[in-house]
Amino acid sequence: MSDNNERDIDSYLSDARGRFFASVTGFAGSSWRATKRFFKFLPWRIKNAFMRRINEYRNRPERKDMRKVYVLVGYTTKESVDAKYNAERHMILLRRGLLALILLLLIFISIDRLIGVTNFGDISHIFGINSIEDITENDPFKLRETTPSEVSVSLPTTPSSST
Repeated sequence: MSDNNERDIDSYLSDARGRFFASVTGFAGSSWRATKRFFKFLPWRIKNAFMRRINEYRNRPERKDMRKVYVLVGYTTKESVDAKYNAERHMILLRRGLLALILLLLIFISIDRLIGVTNFGDISHIFGINSIEDITENDPFKLRETTPSEVSVSLPTTPSSST
């Protein structure tokens, strides 16, 4: 029974080895054929690419300004081309507007979150501010109510020389 098992394992390994080498040689042969075909037709592909570019350049409609030029092909009409152009323009404007709206909303949400997280009481204690009056008590531009009796007119005086 052990001889039979050893033969089965040997035949399985030799079959596996044969399948592996067959797949490797098949892959290598396929790669070689594809590479050979690529280099064989390369000059024609380059020539066709240049000819296609030259023909596209020759067949372009004349442009007198920077606007997009539409060429009517097939069963289309000028009205359908104009409608397509207007639809594209409206979509561009709509996208830009929505993008601006989204950016504004993100800014508002981030400011709201920052203000909600910030504890202004702690910040005022850090800087030693207890109230807004403490900040503005020495303000030279602070408006004071003055009465007419407080207003005094002073004339410039020149120092007298004592000789």
